[in-house]
Amino acid sequence: MSITSINNLVKFTGKKYQTALCGCYFQIKKEVNIMTIGGLFPPIGLVIRCSQYAVNVPLQVNVLGLVTLDFKGGFDVRVEKPTSEGLGGLKLKILAYEISADSPVLGRVTISWADIETTPLSTLVIIKSLPPTFQNTLYLDFTMTIEKPPGGGPPLVLSNTKTAEHLNNKLPMFPPQGNVYQLAAPVDLAPIGAPSQVVAQLQQLPMTVTHNP
Repeated sequence: MSITSINNLVKFTGKKYQTALCGCYFQIKKEVNIMTIGGLFPPIGLVIRCSQYAVNVPLQVNVLGLVTLDFKGGFDVRVEKPTSEGLGGLKLKILAYEISADSPVLGRVTISWADIETTPLSTLVIIKSLPPTFQNTLYLDFTMTIEKPPGGGPPLVLSNTKTAEHLNNKLPMFPPQGNVYQLAAPVDLAPIGAPSQVVAQLQQLPMTVTHNP
């Protein structure tokens, strides 16, 4: 039954039937929305590759103070399965993630994906249907390798003490095209295996992310 037909029937039926008919209207409307939203998502199993860069990223190092870095690199995600979060969406698995920056003080600074089983799957959900608006949250566990640590010695390898959330909650489309992702909160960094010995903090990570087909 079309929505127009339902509206006409409501006019000519008694109050007894109006509630049922209106319920049918909203059910049809809901199903149309679900079909429309579903068509906006990439298919299950698709691997999506993105490049990314960020300038003037603030890294607080305990013995040095604030150092700013320009990162560039990229990541790959695979569409894993549906999720009922928000208005519906997908779970994404990070397959690879690496960005690096060159510093006159710290040498090459590299952030690399740490393949930890406890890292939650990332999410892509619809948070608004008209116009379609997505939230993409990347859950990140990583290592940061500092080529020239303060005080000298071999490269220093740090890890995040808690899983980081890197997100954009105003995406007009997915995959992203030049959209900026931000950290939900600063990320503390400590030597691997010693999470209580925080020696640095990644304060922001304003990454411009672009899909590379």
